[in-house]
Amino acid sequence: MIALLGWVLPWATGASWAGITGTLLALPGWAVPAMVLLGLCTLLLEAVTVRAALPGARWSPVLLAHPAAGATALAIPGGSVIGLGLMGWILRRSGLVLPVILTGIVAASLVEMVVTSVLIPLLGLAAYALSPVLAPVEVSLPGALWAALLAVLGAVLALVLTLVMLRRSVLSALLGQLGELVPEHVAGAILTQRDVLVEMLRHRWPALVAPTLGARVLQWVALVLAIEAVGAQVPLLLTVAIFALGRVLSLVPLTPGGAGVTETVGAAALVALGVAAPDAAAAMLLLLVTMLLVPVLTGALTTVVALAFAPDRREIG
Repeated sequence: MIALLGWVLPWATGASWAGITGTLLALPGWAVPAMVLLGLCTLLLEAVTVRAALPGARWSPVLLAHPAAGATALAIPGGSVIGLGLMGWILRRSGLVLPVILTGIVAASLVEMVVTSVLIPLLGLAAYALSPVLAPVEVSLPGALWAALLAVLGAVLALVLTLVMLRRSVLSALLGQLGELVPEHVAGAILTQRDVLVEMLRHRWPALVAPTLGARVLQWVALVLAIEAVGAQVPLLLTVAIFALGRVLSLVPLTPGGAGVTETVGAAALVALGVAAPDAAAAMLLLLVTMLLVPVLTGALTTVVALAFAPDRREIG
C-alpha cells in the first residue's frame, strides 16, 4: 500500500509529491475533523448491523469486536479471516454462545455482500450510464467498467451459491454426503442455526440492511467533502460512480482491503474528469482518513482494550 501511494499515485495522476503536499497543507480547517467524524460514524453504523445480527449481545463487546475485526482486515494481508476469528473470540468472552456468534457473523457478512458488493456497484454503473444525460462532464473509463461488471457478476454468483446452500434440502443433503465427517448431532445443530439465520434474514432485514447502507452513504459523503475540500468541482452523479468503483476495487486482494488501489484509481478518475492532478491525489489521500486511518486506529485501540481490560464472562454465559 505504501508503495502504491508513494510511487503509483503520483504516476497515475501525473502529480508531484511537492504539489500534493502543497494542496494538503492548504486544506480548510474542517477537512480532517470531518473525515474523522465520518469514519467514526461509519464504524458505529456498521456495529449497529452486527448488533442486530446478534440477539442478546451487549453493546460494549460489539463496539470492541467490530472495529478490531475491521482493522485486522485492513492492516494484515489475508486479515479478513483473522479478523472474523478475533471478533468471534471477543464476543465469546462476553458470554455469547458460539452458535449465536457464528449465525450473526454469517448474517452480517451476507448483508455486507449484498450492499457493498452488489448494490453499490450497480448504483455506480447506473450513475455512470446516466452521467452523459444528467451531468455536464463526460468521462470514459472502459477498463474500470469491465472491472466493475466482473466484480458484480462474481459477487452475484457468490450470493446465489450462498442462497442455494441455505436451502434446507440442499444443506441437509450436503451434510448427509459428508457422512461420518459430520456427526449427527453436529449436523442437527447446523440445520437448526440455518433455520435461525433464514428467519433472521426474513424478518429482521431492515434492521440489518439500513445501518450498513447508511455507512456506505457516509463514506460517499466523505468522498464528496474531500473533493470539495481541495476546491474541485465534480458532478454529484459521477462521484457516485467513482465511489462505487472504489468499493469494487477494494474487493481485489492486491492489498488488504484494497487500500492504495482504490485511492490511486479514484485519483486517476478525478484527473480524467478535469480535476488538477495534485488536487485529485490530495482528495483521495484525505478520503483515506475515513476509509483507512480511522478504522485501523480505532480497531487497534479496541483490540488493546478487549485483550487487556474486557472481562471474561464465558462462565456466566
